[in-house]
Amino acid sequence: MADSVFWIKAIGSALTIGAGTLGGRALAWKLEKELDELRRLELALMNLSTEVSYSLSSLPQALSAAGKKAGGDIGRLFSLLGGLSGMEQRRTVEDAFGLALETSEDMLLPDCVIEILESLVQNLGIWGHKEQISFIGIALAEVRNERGYLQDEYRKKARMYRSLGILAALGIVIVLL
Repeated sequence: MADSVFWIKAIGSALTIGAGTLGGRALAWKLEKELDELRRLELALMNLSTEVSYSLSSLPQALSAAGKKAGGDIGRLFSLLGGLSGMEQRRTVEDAFGLALETSEDMLLPDCVIEILESLVQNLGIWGHKEQISFIGIALAEVRNERGYLQDEYRKKARMYRSLGILAALGIVIVLL
């Protein structure tokens, strides 16, 4: 009888510690994914600037090409923007952006990314190539500033979430034993 109680407590403790560890890692993963999406946005904007300035692609084609090169949720968003905008679709990039956000709610995008893209898409497709490149450059500078600011903060929070998950689980185990 005493052996079975010991094993039940041991298994319950191990499961509690495992659940706490997984919970902390899941929270940390979300923050790391948001940092990765900021990096992908930076890459997508650089590729978009290249497509617009050197390839002289139409804006929908440039958005799609930049999305394919960036990958991730940002890449899907850019590809979706390219497919939803243009003369054939009779939509501006701003209209396509609103529609893309509505249709793809499963994307994990930080709020700062949406704010930066909202200000960018208001000016894309309206002006000439040089002006569009300058607007893309402004958005790129904003992304770099935001990424620099959030990188240290998110890494510290991710480490804290991992540690708190384990410590909370250990606290529960101690209280229950």
